[in-house]
Amino acid sequence: MARYIGPKCKLSRREGVDLELKSGVRALDTKCKLEQSPGQHGAKRGRMTDYGMQLRE
Repeated sequence: MARYIGPKCKLSRREGVDLELKSGVRALDTKCKLEQSPGQHGAKRGRMTDYGMQLRE
């Protein structure tokens, strides 16, 4: 499996929690808006399906 080298803040915003992927120098809530999902239409977060909830666990 390949290593993910893309934006790490985007992964944390997608999950809605701090995944501790950045260094411990700066808190993530000061760097990113965790309330909003990444992307152009991130503000409109739809309902997650049962399968999606199983994947997120």
